[in-house]
Amino acid sequence: MNTGHCHLWKLSFSITFYRVWVSIISLLITSVSLSQTTNISGIINSYHSVIAIGTDAAKLDNVSGLSYGNTVLIIQMKGATINTTNTSSFGDISSLNDVGNYELATICSVSNDTVYFFNEVLNGYDVSNKVQLVKFGEYYSANVIDTLKAQSWNSSTGKGGILAIKVEQDLTLNAPLFADSTGYKGGAFYLHSGTCGFFNPVGNGYAYDATSGSASNGAYKGEGVADVPSNLDGARGAPANGGGGGNNHNNGGGGGANLTAGGNGGGNFSTGPSGCTGNYQGRGGKALNNTGDTKIFLGGGGGAGHANSTVQSYAGGNGGGIIFVLATTIIGNGYKISANGQNGRSTTYDGASGGGAGGTIIINATTYTGSLAIHANGGNGGNEDDDNSSGRCYGAGGGGSGGVIYFNGAIPGGGVSTSLSGGTAGINIDPLSCGAPAPGSNGTNGSTVPNYSYQASVTPSSGCTIALPVRIIYFNAFLTPDHLVKLEWDVADPDEANSFTIEKLDRYNNWKELSKIAVQPNLHHYETFDNGPVIGENIYRLRIKTRDNNTIYSLQKRVVLKTATPFTVFPNPAKDKITINGKLNKGTSIRLIDINGKTIKEIITNTSLNFLELQLPSLSPGIYILNVDNYIEKILILY
Repeated sequence: MNTGHCHLWKLSFSITFYRVWVSIISLLITSVSLSQTTNISGIINSYHSVIAIGTDAAKLDNVSGLSYGNTVLIIQMKGATINTTNTSSFGDISSLNDVGNYELATICSVSNDTVYFFNEVLNGYDVSNKVQLVKFGEYYSANVIDTLKAQSWNSSTGKGGILAIKVEQDLTLNAPLFADSTGYKGGAFYLHSGTCGFFNPVGNGYAYDATSGSASNGAYKGEGVADVPSNLDGARGAPANGGGGGNNHNNGGGGGANLTAGGNGGGNFSTGPSGCTGNYQGRGGKALNNTGDTKIFLGGGGGAGHANSTVQSYAGGNGGGIIFVLATTIIGNGYKISANGQNGRSTTYDGASGGGAGGTIIINATTYTGSLAIHANGGNGGNEDDDNSSGRCYGAGGGGSGGVIYFNGAIPGGGVSTSLSGGTAGINIDPLSCGAPAPGSNGTNGSTVPNYSYQASVTPSSGCTIALPVRIIYFNAFLTPDHLVKLEWDVADPDEANSFTIEKLDRYNNWKELSKIAVQPNLHHYETFDNGPVIGENIYRLRIKTRDNNTIYSLQKRVVLKTATPFTVFPNPAKDKITINGKLNKGTSIRLIDINGKTIKEIITNTSLNFLELQLPSLSPGIYILNVDNYIEKILILY
């Protein structure tokens, strides 16, 4: 081997090893319970079109994957009434109607093509305007190992644009939650002929057919809460929160909007030719009204810039999507939750396009650990390169508005940061010998809303009485001051139950009966105690045996009992052995587990010890879990 190559290989290996080492060390900060933590990535939701909806049920295009106990989101995506006259009032909203109405619901049964809900439907929905039902991804604890994504909004199917996750305990981010550019679509690119002149001047209207071959045309508008007829889908009027398209000739597109307005596109400020000039830039999308925090929206799409010279892969930026996070604890690890709008397309010799608006993020969490960035920024407007073409200066794109972030409590501080900036307007590059500049404008910043309660009905439905006679109102477990675990629950129909059983997960991941409680006539509230919780994690669930011999399970609840003298492990990182220091009683279970949950080595102490030297088998480099009587520690094996 060439010695120079050898030194380069060693240097490359050292740099790579260092990067891997830094990444792995960052993972050691958090502790997880492997047995109840699910590794997740990609798209975790399913999307279903609502064909009909009543007071307690919804008929769907398909019910695949839906079942009892599923948490779902019902939301209407379209249906606003707007002004469609070819005037400066085009796109003004006369009524939002039911668009943006949403609620969380829980499925109690599925029959044929219909799902039934525990509670009555809260809001009104018009199924002719794209109502969808989104199944949450639901977990006890979840570890995001690769980017978690929203399926992009598809106006043809009326589905997508939403990432929804519910985690009973810990949501650990080792990758981002991502709904950037998954909202309403930006105005599509269309290459016009560029027809205009002294005897065929450009039009100054607000709504044309985007594919028109006449001089009175304009680029495609961005998408928003109102559908626009195909003969009015071009030119500078902004359709509700969608950005307007730039008019002929080469005006820039406007930015999309959410609860605040998008920025106007830049205008044509050329000095000629006659009939081909005029500042007819796309208008910025109009701010929506969330009707007292009861409606939520995708970010509006940016309008396309008018083009007749260069082919582009896209034009207006897509809006940001919607993210719904329900969790007890979010462990950020320096990652991001984002629903940003897409930047508008930059171009040369044509009108540039507007940025998409930031989307909507709703977070309902009790605790935040580590650093976490939450972003719903507007996309920037595209730049227009005039390339020193004398007298020929065209419009840049307007910025998309910022989105909105809702928190169930106060706006968190510490390591949690938020960003809701409006997108910046694009600029003109190398203009030469033109008229007075007609720049675009930035999108308006978005907003953060504290103390928010998401929409959900609390009125029990009649549709579940036959489907499920015993309904769990709540089940909870918590540690008492004397270090016992109190378990309590309420049921709606106790007389339909035969028995209640509390089950506890043992160290081998088997459910064991902890206590059995008799049903009392007309008694809705029950409670019992675990008098012997273990150090570390204790996981419980409620099992109900009904009179018709069915079995119903509650969600799992976790209680962590911390010891004042936890064990320590060294060395860590390790190679072939580790030493465990701490009070190890007789019968202490010690397990070494790989990241996939496979037990590599297990011992049970036959006497009380203050330390134990544990010889390790030959292991591949990576992270392993040491479980000492349910107290968890991560171990790094380097080589």
